[in-house]
Amino acid sequence: MTYRFWHVGINVTDMDRTIEFYEKIGFQLEDQGGFTNPQVGEAFSVEGGDTVRFAHMRINPNEPNESLLDLIQWVNPPTEGYAEPRSMRDPGLCRFSILCDDCDERYETLSKLGVEFVKPPTTVMAPDGTRGWKILFAKDPDGALFHFVEKIGDADNHPT
Repeated sequence: MTYRFWHVGINVTDMDRTIEFYEKIGFQLEDQGGFTNPQVGEAFSVEGGDTVRFAHMRINPNEPNESLLDLIQWVNPPTEGYAEPRSMRDPGLCRFSILCDDCDERYETLSKLGVEFVKPPTTVMAPDGTRGWKILFAKDPDGALFHFVEKIGDADNHPT
């Protein structure tokens, strides 16, 4: 049996706004839709849940095995609120990551487009000083955290 990482699911309060946001980041819309079915609420343990909108987005649409963002907007009952800020040391899913070539460029370009960053890019070098990462945290419109990562130095020696 073969397994592969398929998607990261993100609940959203406004599908159209969120699609527009992730397009700014560089994702492309692959498909979207919606449906009503009481079994979806049962499957996802959403009491009374029966109606959702969804969108699937991918950074590299020509790579069908690349993982997706699976955006979900519950219509009944509606998705509400704002993602709680988490400490990066709390247990559970805390972020997703996008590998990029230039965190400084992403910061400059996306700041001008209204993307909210936690702070400017930060460089972290490994103890041997030959490799490291530049890290740039951002929030989506509902507060979900993600970050861009730029490999620095000996790229072939980065831990996975």
